[in-house]
Amino acid sequence: MSVQGATPSGFLTHAREFLVAGELVLNKARGVSLPAYFLLGRSVELSLKAFLLGSGMTATDMKSRKFGHNLAALLVAALGRGIEAEVKLEPVEVGVIKLLSYDYMEKRFEYRDTGGTCHLPLIDVTEKVTRRLVVGLESFCSQCGADERT
Repeated sequence: MSVQGATPSGFLTHAREFLVAGELVLNKARGVSLPAYFLLGRSVELSLKAFLLGSGMTATDMKSRKFGHNLAALLVAALGRGIEAEVKLEPVEVGVIKLLSYDYMEKRFEYRDTGGTCHLPLIDVTEKVTRRLVVGLESFCSQCGADERT
């Protein structure tokens, strides 16, 4: 039996791909790279959505105006549903996700505003928390996938 539709493991697969793409861009970037922040932000978004989907939130709820691309709102929902049982986030990592959310949600990483100001978290901490989410949720999402197939 094949599983159709949105699945936690499908979201996490995409999160991993965006993480790898972000790291490739970072390795080639000279100075600040807004595309790298975008790719890491997308990975965070998909990781949080993978967890939320696996913990019972519907894909429709995640697409709502309340959540959408709002990393801070997704994080609060994930913390409320117990993500820290899977990935223990340090306070600085929570802060990085919340700060990243501001420009990510407003699409500033996608549509450059020459002369505009971005509020960027430290890129090394951003990459670290992104990787921790992807790696830390692998077991959870694979267990969700096993449940979906039975």
